[in-house]
Amino acid sequence: MTPQDRIDEAREAWARGDARRAVAQGWDAVNTAMDRGADAILMQARDLALAIAEATEGRSQADARRLYDYCRHCLAGVGTGTQAPSLFALITGWRRRKCPDCAESIAREARVCPHCGYRLAPPPTAPSA
Repeated sequence: MTPQDRIDEAREAWARGDARRAVAQGWDAVNTAMDRGADAILMQARDLALAIAEATEGRSQADARRLYDYCRHCLAGVGTGTQAPSLFALITGWRRRKCPDCAESIAREARVCPHCGYRLAPPPTAPSA
């Protein structure tokens, strides 16, 4: 099955009112498109996910927003020569920061950079009441 077939199935599921199936098919289309470098499918999946997110609530809305964000981030590097961050980096990025000395990615809680040995200031503490 081609990525276009999968996105067409997602649209059909959405037309029937089955948001969960539409998002699942959208993910299938995107994963297949990523394997084949089909950015047109990513754009279609992004647009469909946005439509689903705007029209639904709850889990379907959250799932559609995740698909939309994933497609948007993947497309950010298309045609610019840059590589979009991996999904893993996007999900775990909130737990990382850059060393101010060497600019390597380190754990947010780190006190010493494992790459260059730079001593970081301790994380701020919450004010006591």
